[in-house]
Amino acid sequence: MRYADAHADTFYRVATEGLNPLARDGGLHVNVPAMRDVGQVLQVCSVFTPKHYCGPAARDFATRIMDALDASLAAHPGVFAPVRNRRDLAGLDGRMGLIPWLEGASPLAGDMALLEEFFARGVRGIGLTHNHANEVADGCGVAEPRRGLSDFGRQLVARMNELGVAVDCAHLPQPAFDDVMGMVKAPPCISHTGCRALVGITRNADDAMLGAIADRGGVVGIDFYPGHLKPGAGDAGGPAASCEDIADHILHAIDVCGVEHVAIGGDFDGFADTCTDLRHVGDLGNLERVLHARGVGEGTIEAVFSGNLLKYLGQVLPA
Repeated sequence: MRYADAHADTFYRVATEGLNPLARDGGLHVNVPAMRDVGQVLQVCSVFTPKHYCGPAARDFATRIMDALDASLAAHPGVFAPVRNRRDLAGLDGRMGLIPWLEGASPLAGDMALLEEFFARGVRGIGLTHNHANEVADGCGVAEPRRGLSDFGRQLVARMNELGVAVDCAHLPQPAFDDVMGMVKAPPCISHTGCRALVGITRNADDAMLGAIADRGGVVGIDFYPGHLKPGAGDAGGPAASCEDIADHILHAIDVCGVEHVAIGGDFDGFADTCTDLRHVGDLGNLERVLHARGVGEGTIEAVFSGNLLKYLGQVLPA
């Protein structure tokens, strides 16, 4: 098995809690021993900025996470490798590729020059919003009516397409999602989501959104957060979620998008209340066994677990 994951908050926790990504029992869902257990070859690394940071403070906070990621790359060059372009993606040679990816565009503070700055530091994807509003658009946690893309948001998407920075629509509600679909020139993605047809919350992607991403050649990453996977999961006293629920969302996304457009964006280290049988990345074999039991073939599992995301990145990253 090979594994490539479209979203984890691991380096947010490394930066803010001082955790060690090389320690198996150091508190991280994603750590090097567990990554090796499942043959992980690539991790997209969320650079998440909480709502209360804006303007220069948001840029500074994101820089702190980038510094933690760069420190790990520098300290462990035989373990991790930066992935900035297609050549890097093809030349990992047994190392685990890391791609920094802004989760929410708040660190850009409405300044296109900061996009160039973060690009120079290796950022190769941007989730346009988180749950809250920013200079690009309203997030999925903003009450209706929600605004679409701002003028800055439109400039940002256009320049991201020119640079080879993936346009990530996770946390992005309509009408901003529709605005992106109307102007995007390179394949977009939803890095981490559940399916709204199964859990009816705004944060999850509905079938029209899933289909729009697939129609434009992108990928949809199914995440492992219980609250996205099963109604009431994650609430106090609510039901537990398991790999069976993740499989439901993967199979629904395959039905809507086609198998070549579905990936994994686990969102590990972004929440504490994990699925009962997927507590960290080393438990990924449990999901593989559930999918096999559902009649999913090895080729489909390989595509969802790694192939589709790697192919997608090979299309959108700079040459």
